[in-house]
Amino acid sequence: MKIAFVSDDGTTIHRHFGRARQYVIVTVEDGRETAREVRDKSACHGHHSDGATPDHHDSLLAVIADCQMVVSGGMGAGMDARLRNGGITPIRTRIPAIDTAVERYISGRLTDTIELVH
Repeated sequence: MKIAFVSDDGTTIHRHFGRARQYVIVTVEDGRETAREVRDKSACHGHHSDGATPDHHDSLLAVIADCQMVVSGGMGAGMDARLRNGGITPIRTRIPAIDTAVERYISGRLTDTIELVH
């Protein structure tokens, strides 16, 4: 399982999917983390507005096309739908640290906070 965490610094989960500068991709296999990489999304970074284009959203998703889940501190309803339609499970959380969220995922305690969809 590959999980994309949206982040600005590589250690914390950003509060908004569209505004984060990078993805931290964590691979989990057999109940443990087996790999971690950072993927830049600055080329598609921008301040999300009601005028975000489908091409902008496509570029955000292309970088994580091989991931099965994405974790962020929040996201818009449109991105939530696009992720789901693309086969990627969105998880919204108030957990600040990526390491803590990975531990909770591995132990089956990472849950979606749906009210963080806006």
